[in-house]
Amino acid sequence: MLVHPYTLVAAGALLLASICYLLFVPPAKLHSNFNSVPVIKSRFPGLGAVGFFANRYTFLSRSTTTDPRHPHHGIYKFSLLGKVVYHVGSTSESVMRSITTNKDLSFSGGNNFLFAGIAGAGQKGGDAQGKIDAEERKEMMAIAKAISPQRLALMRSALTHDALEAYEGWLNGGESALVDLQKGYYPLIFRFTVRLMGMAEYASQPATLAKLQTGFWQTQRNSGYWTTLLPWIPQPRLLTRLCGALTLWKMVRTDVRKRIKEGRKEEDFAQNLIDARDMGVDKIARWVIGALLAGILNTIGTGAYTIAFLGASPELRAACREEVERTLRASAEARGDEYEELSLHERLARVELSEWEEGFELLHLCFKEAIRLLLTNSLNRYYPGPSKGSPRLVIDGHPIEDDVYVTFSPPSNLHDADSFSNPFHFDPYRYQRGEGSTDYSYIAWGAGRHKCTGMRFAKLETIVALATLLAYSDDFTTVDERGEAYGLDNVPLPDLSQSHWREPTRYMRVRVERKKGGEKKGRVF
Repeated sequence: MLVHPYTLVAAGALLLASICYLLFVPPAKLHSNFNSVPVIKSRFPGLGAVGFFANRYTFLSRSTTTDPRHPHHGIYKFSLLGKVVYHVGSTSESVMRSITTNKDLSFSGGNNFLFAGIAGAGQKGGDAQGKIDAEERKEMMAIAKAISPQRLALMRSALTHDALEAYEGWLNGGESALVDLQKGYYPLIFRFTVRLMGMAEYASQPATLAKLQTGFWQTQRNSGYWTTLLPWIPQPRLLTRLCGALTLWKMVRTDVRKRIKEGRKEEDFAQNLIDARDMGVDKIARWVIGALLAGILNTIGTGAYTIAFLGASPELRAACREEVERTLRASAEARGDEYEELSLHERLARVELSEWEEGFELLHLCFKEAIRLLLTNSLNRYYPGPSKGSPRLVIDGHPIEDDVYVTFSPPSNLHDADSFSNPFHFDPYRYQRGEGSTDYSYIAWGAGRHKCTGMRFAKLETIVALATLLAYSDDFTTVDERGEAYGLDNVPLPDLSQSHWREPTRYMRVRVERKKGGEKKGRVF
């Protein structure tokens, strides 16, 4: 059957018009007179701010920073594939509170589009969005239960054992080793998170754990504007991302179903959901995968860089090592244990949860400082409009229209030179001088209605990993390709637009040395 030439011409014209619309026509309300917020222009207004997904820190620095001492400050708006997004950056508590305490701003709705690429239809008054947020609150409550103090206390022995096993693997029988933290430390934190927030059985199955980890990073390292917002366009990175997502889905779904069928129980988030008996296998699998995303992405790179910074400062390392030794010894004496008779694992595993959380002050400050330097993603919200009886959202004097997205830049707070002296220098003692003492002067863990639910576990797993490395090794040093030690002033930071993988911009390894023999060494297990 022949196609009439006019039909082909019409189809071609329609396709061309669609492409032109997609590329060159911005959402009408981007340039409305609703407020006087300046617009960040895009080369292709229909596609919008591609750089917001591809190179967020650089994009915001170029588009919004007028004074390098105050990065990302101000309020701007831009388009993203037909949607209007407001960028906000500030150290003003009132500006931050206007976002973090507003009940009409949806956490789930914001992340569905700005993280996952799912843009729901605008819902004036937020009725549908309210259902989404109710579901999200239910999930957060389930996560909070999974990381309850009782559950975390039960995990101490397993976590410290995992850490020691990982460090033994780093040295592989030798006296020293050069460690790539992405290949050495990342799998440890992944294992920690899977043990508690995912499927605990995977943590004891190295091959299965490695397969899950490969699938996880295939999804995350191939996310971007095109693979997230335009997944219907064939592209190699999308295929890799879909392959990873399918791996995660099949593994978790299959093993949740298997666990239910066998009646087998584990101590993990999945078991909490199974025992609740109010959701099917598919929903349990989605929630478990979501919990893994939440538990891994921000903590894994900041923890690795805490090791790198400690490895670049003999003084900090010595102070932290002394703190670990002192705390472990005091804990053993308080329990009535003979410290010298304990294996290293026993010394670590018997430390009370309260001691992990309230002791190790300098280690906690080092982790806090690494987060401050490296947390460069966004706090994302969706604004459907004011609910019944609520006032319209106003940010920094600007009324905000319905059906838009609002994103806050943590670096505008965490890298501000008036809030943090010499902000790109690693200085954990700054907090003892009063810097970053409140939720709104240190926004890293969130504030208001959406503080990080997993903060307690994120801190515990990182402090366990750090303390165990300090207790296990004779020393560790952060070095360049020539084996020369870095100092705190020249540790290579990652590209700050890398909000998850955080690979150093130059060669960086950590040289770890085994404890020497004799009394000092002792038993590991």
